Parts: sequence; C-alpha cells; structure tokens
Amino acid sequence: MAILSGRKGGRALSRIAVAAIAAALVGTTAGAASADSTPSSAAKTAQSAQKTAKAKQSGSAANRSFAAGDETPAAETFPLIAADASGQGYLYPPNGSGGFGDRIAVKGPYGEFSQATKVDNNKDGAFDAFYELYTNGHLVYDSADGTPKDLGAGWDAYNLVFSPGNLAGAPADDLIARDKAGVLWLYTAKGDGGFTNPVKLGGGWGAMTKIAGRGDMNGDGKADIIAVDNSGVAWLYPGTGNWAAPFGNRVKLGAGWNTYNKLVGLGDLDFDGKVDLIGRDASGALWFYAGTGTTNGAPFKDRVKVGTGWNGMRLMF
Repeated sequence: MAILSGRKGGRALSRIAVAAIAAALVGTTAGAASADSTPSSAAKTAQSAQKTAKAKQSGSAANRSFAAGDETPAAETFPLIAADASGQGYLYPPNGSGGFGDRIAVKGPYGEFSQATKVDNNKDGAFDAFYELYTNGHLVYDSADGTPKDLGAGWDAYNLVFSPGNLAGAPADDLIARDKAGVLWLYTAKGDGGFTNPVKLGGGWGAMTKIAGRGDMNGDGKADIIAVDNSGVAWLYPGTGNWAAPFGNRVKLGAGWNTYNKLVGLGDLDFDGKVDLIGRDASGALWFYAGTGTTNGAPFKDRVKVGTGWNGMRLMF
C-alpha cells in the first residue's frame, strides 16, 4: 500500500485562512478556528496554528519560559495536538497554568495515524517536526520546513513509538519503540529524520501499560521517561545521556496510575522552566502534574484537574 494513498496527494493542508486568524486573534470561544488551504505537511499546518495561538498571548505570558538574557527557553513547551474518531485534528495551546487555551482546528491525515510524536531538532523550545506512524506501517518524518519523508514500512511491528527528547547524547531528538514482544529499542536520530541502527535496550517492557515523558523531569539536564506497570505503579527512568545505556536505576513514584488511559509529555506547560506531565482518566478528565525539577524522587507536585470531555480524542500527542 502506498504511503500517500488517501492523503489528497499525500499531504495535509497548510495555509490558515485570514478569517480564521482574525477570529483567533480576537479570542473566539465559539469552537475552533479553521486552517484552510494549500497542500503541505501536517507539521507545517500545526506550526502555523501554533504561531497564531502565540500571537494571542500577552508578551509576559508568552515569554515566561525564557530566562532573563537567554535566547532559548529554559524548557521546551509544546502544544497538545489531538484528533477525534473522525480524523479531525486540533491544536491546544498551553495557557500557562497547566491547561489549554481555545483550540484551533488543523487539517492533516490524522485519521491515518496510529501514533504520532513531536520533536524539536533545532532546540528552540518549540516543535519543528512530527514522526507519524501510519496504519499501513509506514513511518514518516514530517518536517515543518520541508517535504514529508517516508522512512519505510514495517514500523507496525511496534505498539509504541515516541520521542522523549535527546536520549543518546547527539544533538537531535531520538525515538524509542517497543515491539510486540515487549522489547524496547532506541533509534538515535541523525537530525534529518533518519536514524542510526537501533540499539536493543532490553525486554520486559510489555508489562508497562503506558510509557511517556518529554525532556528532563528530575532536574539533572538529561531526558527521562515515566512508565506505568500492570499494577498501576509509576516508575521514573532517569536518562544518562549515553546511547548504549540511556537509563539509570528506576525510581518508584507511587501507585494508582492505572486510573489513566493516556499520559502525554509536552515539556513545560506552566512556563516555570520545569517539565510537566498530563494524564487523561477513564472519565475523560485531564489532569496536570506540575514538575518540581528535583532529583529527590518526587518529580511532580499534586495533580490538578484542568479539563473534562477528552475521552472523545483517539489520538493525543
């Protein structure tokens, strides 16, 4: 099956209509602003929507993630992108309090994605590309600055594919993947969408119902992940920055995490320079875990409910 089958020429729609931008800038609350236009990538369309959303923020709110005198943010801040069962995609900009502002509709082949994840390869604190796993098993590197690149078929051998950031120590954001036998693999990114040969990290990861994270959760400057086991216990796997052994000894965070059917790492959502986490429970409520940025085994503050009605979203990344 061709990767471009059913994609209206293989790519999403990119130009945001002037009327939609105007509606977003005046803070419409009557639903989503639409993105309308010419063929392009889903990443490019989403990046345009993100710029529109940022234009709505006050100068102080938009820049609170930057330290004085810095040209780069203290931590990445990604919007949440979600798609419903019909394949309609939406971008939700962070509001600086752990929740999200008015959503913006974004066009793309979201109905054809089984999984997707963002990366920030130029390290400016915002996403610049997606890795998109299609239902036909193809993985696509979809850069906001270029043409989507098909990385080939066979990726449906993995039931989990996502980027927690830079795990291997090279400049670009890496990918971790779990195969159906429960083995975890590290794909070190080259920065152009491609990878070096995968490194086997070990088996037994099939016991984890969720694996998530984006960036440095324990304050040591290295990207980490969180995994939840079958009993609902969450574990922090601290990053080492070493491609051959990317995780140190895991730290138990506590029980009760099986209340969530989805965990998503989007970096710093409250603009305090520390990495946060969100979770969706079975009722469709969204919960925000503010990061502490500490290495004492307590990477998050008490959770805060930031929304309801999210159980209609099939895809969240």
